[in-house]
Amino acid sequence: MNNMYSFLVCFLVFVSSGWAQSIEVSPELKQKIEKAGANLHLDKTHAMDPVAVNATLVWSDDKSQVAVVMKASVEIGWHIYAYVPETAPYITTELKLELPKGVTAIGEWKTPKSKPYDEGIYVYEDEVVFVQYCTVDAFANEAKITSGMYYQTCDIHKCFPPVTKSIDLPLK
Repeated sequence: MNNMYSFLVCFLVFVSSGWAQSIEVSPELKQKIEKAGANLHLDKTHAMDPVAVNATLVWSDDKSQVAVVMKASVEIGWHIYAYVPETAPYITTELKLELPKGVTAIGEWKTPKSKPYDEGIYVYEDEVVFVQYCTVDAFANEAKITSGMYYQTCDIHKCFPPVTKSIDLPLK
């Protein structure tokens, strides 16, 4: 019985880690992402709202996969947090995603390289692009994907309270 328990634990770790279900992202979809991120329009940032966020959907040619491309622009001199140790008082950026029935995420968000900041803290500055790949089955006519970020932005003198910015992206 002990061997059976060990087998089940290993199997569950194997399945939950994603090794058992490796879905390949369409190569042509990956090629479209860089262009979409570069062309995604962002509102102007300013000292009272130093982060602008926007998102778009990029479809594979056969419409079986879609990528959520989310771009953020951070005002010069400001940053948002990519990683914060438990001992630091700042808020790590959380990427949000609400998918309708028939759309399933492939793995985790693809995130840009962050910059070391201070005492084990890593930040995002300037413009950053995040990508979440998804498979698509049938979905309702009015279906949408909601993408967003929960983040805290700081400069060397002050931090703003955490904010959530979301964008609704209709599936068409």
